[in-house]
Amino acid sequence: MLRLTKRVRMLTILGATVLVATTGCGSGTADAGNSGSGGGNSVTINEPADGASIDIPFTLSVDSGQELGSTDSGKHHLHLYFDGDDSKYEVIESDSMEITSESPAVKGLDSGEHELDISLRNADHSAAGFDTNITVNVNSGGGDQPSDDDGSGGGGY
Repeated sequence: MLRLTKRVRMLTILGATVLVATTGCGSGTADAGNSGSGGGNSVTINEPADGASIDIPFTLSVDSGQELGSTDSGKHHLHLYFDGDDSKYEVIESDSMEITSESPAVKGLDSGEHELDISLRNADHSAAGFDTNITVNVNSGGGDQPSDDDGSGGGGY
């Protein structure tokens, strides 16, 4: 009987530990679009808000757990793209930037609902381990803008 009691107590402690660990490991931000491990490699999209209607141009505002800077500075930066298409991205080197119709990320983007994706990147453009997204409704897409694509892809960066 004593052995059974010890097992029940051990399973209770183990269950409580698992419950605390799983409920206490959130990202700590209110941004519904956040995913990833949190900590220093995190990004919260402040603007636009999840579900917002946006026009092109629009302002992107973020909070990052890493200091952002130019790719040649050795600091982290972000890639902004839509609908999971990370072959057409805009490099974001600060916590606020206006995204215009000249951005590779919005070229050919039709009006309607889209996923706005953000990926934290190392200076060499490799993934830094954090991606997030929100849903936006684009009022005026990038598709009606004349293309000046030079074929370099990735925003020429």
